[in-house]
Amino acid sequence: MKTAGINYIKLIIADRALALLLLLFILVVIAYSIYVGVSLRPSDLQVAVHYSSFGETSFYRDKWYYFINFIVVGAFMAIAHTVLTVKLFIQGRRSLALAFVWLSLLLIVIIWFTTWAVLRVAFL
Repeated sequence: MKTAGINYIKLIIADRALALLLLLFILVVIAYSIYVGVSLRPSDLQVAVHYSSFGETSFYRDKWYYFINFIVVGAFMAIAHTVLTVKLFIQGRRSLALAFVWLSLLLIVIIWFTTWAVLRVAFL
């Protein structure tokens, strides 16, 4: 199992475009997690953690540590999307793996803007 993992890493590194995109994706996810971690401010008050126009109220409130879940989502996304990209590449679907990394980058940017908006409202 260990040698298979090392062989997979060597194959990914040999394809520079995919390796650079994966590295960029992981760096963006790490930057996102750092941003959320730095933006958190402990408070005894409940903060707005969720917005929906379909519910009884527009803003739903919870404790500040609810936002730690945003960091967990970023970490899970980095691991899952990297593993899926490597799996696609190993199966010989390089173009699909590249498209998947690009879409993953787009998704983390959308998540970052959404998180920025929620944090802006939460810690007024």
